[in-house]
Amino acid sequence: MDKGLKSLLNEIIDTEMVVSKKENANKSIVTIELIYGVKLPLEYKEFLLEYGGCFLKEDRMYQPIEIAPVIHKDGFDSIGGFYGITNDTYDIEVVIQTYLEILGTDIMPIADADGGDLICLGLKDNYRGKIYYWYHEGEKVDEDGKEYFYLIANSFEEFILKFTPHKRETNVNLDDIELFLDEDLFKD
Repeated sequence: MDKGLKSLLNEIIDTEMVVSKKENANKSIVTIELIYGVKLPLEYKEFLLEYGGCFLKEDRMYQPIEIAPVIHKDGFDSIGGFYGITNDTYDIEVVIQTYLEILGTDIMPIADADGGDLICLGLKDNYRGKIYYWYHEGEKVDEDGKEYFYLIANSFEEFILKFTPHKRETNVNLDDIELFLDEDLFKD
């Protein structure tokens, strides 16, 4: 893996959120490649072996090439965490099996996005090597033929390089907040 990319990953990964990794990770990669009938891109394989199953620091966000319907108005988005070869709910083999029927074999989920959406890696044809945001409100294509995949980056490395420190401004007007208390709270 490129030293610059590795340095950036070490900077953006939240090392306090530790995920237990499975032994024999190479076997899992072979299994994944058999499921999809492809060879995973080298840069993603290297990431999966060294960092997969990790979480990013809360203030690290990316700007996608195409804006999905749920992206914040500031144009930045974040991920929940990358799936990996783990012993928990972030195990990529389990996630792949969960979404295989819906997503098919052209793309595979690699990370968790907000609201049940996914970050996916393109595996075949025009998708190959690219990173997409899958908007889960539809399966893959709507009734007009519009895909629910939105291009984030043209490669996995480009995707990682997009993560920068970004803090969302929250403009909360306290006058807009209403509190409703149940009368039972006042009973003794």
